[in-house]
Amino acid sequence: MDFSLSEEQELLAASTRSLAADLFGESVARQVLDGDRARADKGWSNLQEAGLASLLVAEEHGGGGGSLLDACVVTTELYSALAPVPYLTSAVAVPLLAAGSGEQGTPVLTALAEGATYGLFVGADLSWPATGPDAVCLDWAPGRDGLAVGPDTLELGPAEAGPGVDPLHPLGRGTGAGSVSWPAAGLPEASSRALAGVRVAAAAALTGCLAGAAQLAWDYIATREQYGKPIAAFQAVRHLAADLLVDLETCRSVSLGAAWQVENEPIEDAARVAAVAKSWCGEAAVRSIETSIQLLGGIGVTWESTAHLYLRTAHQLAASFGDTRSLLRRVGADFISARGGHSDGSS
Repeated sequence: MDFSLSEEQELLAASTRSLAADLFGESVARQVLDGDRARADKGWSNLQEAGLASLLVAEEHGGGGGSLLDACVVTTELYSALAPVPYLTSAVAVPLLAAGSGEQGTPVLTALAEGATYGLFVGADLSWPATGPDAVCLDWAPGRDGLAVGPDTLELGPAEAGPGVDPLHPLGRGTGAGSVSWPAAGLPEASSRALAGVRVAAAAALTGCLAGAAQLAWDYIATREQYGKPIAAFQAVRHLAADLLVDLETCRSVSLGAAWQVENEPIEDAARVAAVAKSWCGEAAVRSIETSIQLLGGIGVTWESTAHLYLRTAHQLAASFGDTRSLLRRVGADFISARGGHSDGSS
């Protein structure tokens, strides 16, 4: 099957890439780490004005009416540019979950189209659905509500910074809606498909992290000289660089293919494909970003290097909405169950 982008999606990718290059990058990401969100918030406002933040909101609610594949294209470009904005949560997860919640989700969708921004409550281990009072609000900000979704309810609740929250990993401890608890097995089809979409978007974000880190390494080895020639001329270095490209293009194909399947295949197939895509991209992105750090040599392990920003983001994404082990365990358990076997695997 051909997973190449359409002409319109190529234009969407190019325009997002150009916009992200102007608005974000390493300097903005480091400002956020230092507690200054002024430029990041301005960039988010620009994305909202461009219609990218409401891309997944249906046109009837005032949004762009885009597809999950469109959103994945944008997500990849933003994460490649280290954009410290709540795109994966507020622009992807929240509209997907709200759209799958019937009339309860209409006010949320309308608010998103009008410029509202929401966080997303997840479990303390970054899994979803959120369970218990120790829930975490991804993309927390002072005064920003988080969304919690259950089988029969859609709730907005406040989130606040809790004790022990590392400022380098800006997660907020949830209150209110964060105490909602429900079994994953009890989710209706709409919410299950939305979760599959969120996992695919996370795979696209991981692809973006890998793309940014790989480009950083490729640029470095093309200009860094040793023994009178660029180190890219040495076979061992070239093989590592080629491995980066293989993983990057595989992640890209996997995430784009899964995005199409989640929107067009039966829910059982969509959930399985999304889990496999997320698990593959999570493992491959972290592995290959570590390889990019190896290619950068001694500078790659310093605070001044951009590489660790990609690596830490990839680690958080890999753990969010189900890590590799839990997702593959669930896929295996479903496979065995479908054939009449027994498994004690859990998600």
